[in-house]
Amino acid sequence: TFMEEWHQKLHNNSTPDDITICEAYLRFLESNGDKGVFYGYLESKGITRKRLQTYERPILQEPVFFPSVKNGLINELSHYLQTLKRVH
Repeated sequence: TFMEEWHQKLHNNSTPDDITICEAYLRFLESNGDKGVFYGYLESKGITRKRLQTYERPILQEPVFFPSVKNGLINELSHYLQTLKRVH
């Protein structure tokens, strides 16, 4: 899944791109799973689908929306975003 691949990327080589990926995923969740919102935000910050696929640990899967965990993920990822911003 997208989350598994992003998780592997984070463990292998966290970069400032992860701030943007996290922000895009939060927007995806807030839009109830609109992939256009996700990819549109990434592209507005210079991260294309191709770029996601070329990381050392590539992100090949698209995000999937699970309504039952939406609020929990938003809460957890909002906190994680702050950590990413402090690190990068």
